[in-house]
Amino acid sequence: MLQHTHHRRLLATVATTAALATTAPAALAMPVDGGGSVGTTPASEPERVRVVRVQVDEGLDWSDAGIGAAGMLALVLIGVGGARALASVPRHARSTAQS
Repeated sequence: MLQHTHHRRLLATVATTAALATTAPAALAMPVDGGGSVGTTPASEPERVRVVRVQVDEGLDWSDAGIGAAGMLALVLIGVGGARALASVPRHARSTAQS
Protein backbone atom coordinates (compact mmCIF):
# COMPACT_ATOMS: atom_id res chain seq x y z
CA MET A 1 0.00 0.00 0.00
CA LEU A 2 2.93 2.32 0.62
CA GLN A 3 4.06 1.97 -2.98
CA HIS A 4 0.57 2.91 -4.26
CA THR A 5 0.58 6.08 -2.14
CA HIS A 6 4.08 6.92 -3.31
CA HIS A 7 3.02 6.37 -6.93
CA ARG A 8 0.02 8.72 -6.52
CA ARG A 9 2.17 11.43 -4.95
CA LEU A 10 4.76 11.17 -7.68
CA LEU A 11 2.08 11.30 -10.37
CA ALA A 12 0.43 14.34 -8.76
CA THR A 13 3.78 16.12 -8.47
CA VAL A 14 4.66 15.43 -12.10
CA ALA A 15 1.21 16.52 -13.31
CA THR A 16 1.31 19.74 -11.29
CA THR A 17 4.82 20.57 -12.47
CA ALA A 18 3.91 19.92 -16.11
CA ALA A 19 0.78 22.06 -15.85
CA LEU A 20 2.67 24.94 -14.27
CA ALA A 21 5.49 24.68 -16.82
CA THR A 22 3.06 24.98 -19.71
CA THR A 23 1.54 28.16 -18.25
CA ALA A 24 4.90 29.89 -17.76
CA PRO A 25 5.44 32.72 -20.25
CA ALA A 26 8.28 32.43 -22.72
CA ALA A 27 10.92 35.15 -22.99
CA LEU A 28 10.39 37.18 -26.13
CA ALA A 29 13.37 39.47 -26.54
CA MET A 30 13.41 41.54 -29.71
CA PRO A 31 15.55 44.54 -30.66
CA VAL A 32 13.69 47.83 -30.50
CA ASP A 33 15.30 49.34 -33.59
CA GLY A 34 14.51 46.47 -35.93
CA GLY A 35 17.72 44.50 -35.54
CA GLY A 36 20.31 47.01 -36.71
CA SER A 37 23.15 48.03 -34.44
CA VAL A 38 24.40 51.54 -33.72
CA GLY A 39 26.74 52.95 -36.35
CA THR A 40 25.72 50.72 -39.27
CA THR A 41 24.15 53.55 -41.30
CA PRO A 42 26.52 55.45 -43.58
CA ALA A 43 27.25 59.06 -42.67
CA SER A 44 25.91 60.36 -45.99
CA GLU A 45 22.43 58.91 -45.42
CA PRO A 46 20.18 61.04 -43.19
CA GLU A 47 18.62 59.35 -40.19
CA ARG A 48 14.98 58.48 -40.47
CA VAL A 49 12.66 59.90 -37.87
CA ARG A 50 9.74 57.84 -36.66
CA VAL A 51 6.70 59.58 -35.31
CA VAL A 52 5.02 57.56 -32.59
CA ARG A 53 1.51 58.43 -31.48
CA VAL A 54 0.45 57.15 -28.09
CA GLN A 55 -3.21 56.76 -27.28
CA VAL A 56 -4.07 57.02 -23.61
CA ASP A 57 -6.57 54.39 -22.55
CA GLU A 58 -8.32 55.21 -19.32
CA GLY A 59 -10.74 52.27 -19.25
CA LEU A 60 -10.52 48.72 -18.03
CA ASP A 61 -9.46 46.20 -20.65
CA TRP A 62 -11.93 43.38 -20.09
CA SER A 63 -10.07 40.93 -22.28
CA ASP A 64 -6.94 41.27 -20.10
CA ALA A 65 -9.08 40.89 -16.99
CA GLY A 66 -10.67 37.74 -18.43
CA ILE A 67 -7.28 36.25 -19.26
CA GLY A 68 -6.07 36.97 -15.74
CA ALA A 69 -9.18 35.45 -14.19
CA ALA A 70 -8.88 32.33 -16.35
CA GLY A 71 -5.22 31.96 -15.39
CA MET A 72 -6.01 32.30 -11.71
CA LEU A 73 -8.84 29.76 -12.00
CA ALA A 74 -6.44 27.33 -13.71
CA LEU A 75 -3.89 27.75 -10.91
CA VAL A 76 -6.55 27.22 -8.24
CA LEU A 77 -7.84 24.08 -9.95
CA ILE A 78 -4.29 22.73 -10.32
CA GLY A 79 -3.66 23.40 -6.64
CA VAL A 80 -6.91 21.75 -5.53
CA GLY A 81 -6.27 18.77 -7.79
CA GLY A 82 -2.74 18.41 -6.46
CA ALA A 83 -3.93 18.65 -2.87
CA ARG A 84 -6.61 16.03 -3.43
CA ALA A 85 -4.15 13.72 -5.15
CA LEU A 86 -1.69 14.11 -2.30
CA ALA A 87 -4.31 13.37 0.33
CA SER A 88 -3.22 9.88 1.21
CA VAL A 89 -6.27 8.41 2.90
CA PRO A 90 -6.60 4.81 1.69
CA ARG A 91 -10.09 3.61 0.72
CA HIS A 92 -10.19 0.79 3.27
CA ALA A 93 -9.42 3.29 6.07
CA ARG A 94 -12.35 5.49 4.96
CA SER A 95 -14.78 2.57 4.79
CA THR A 96 -13.87 1.29 8.28
CA ALA A 97 -14.13 4.76 9.79
CA GLN A 98 -17.70 5.24 8.51
CA SER A 99 -19.10 1.89 9.69
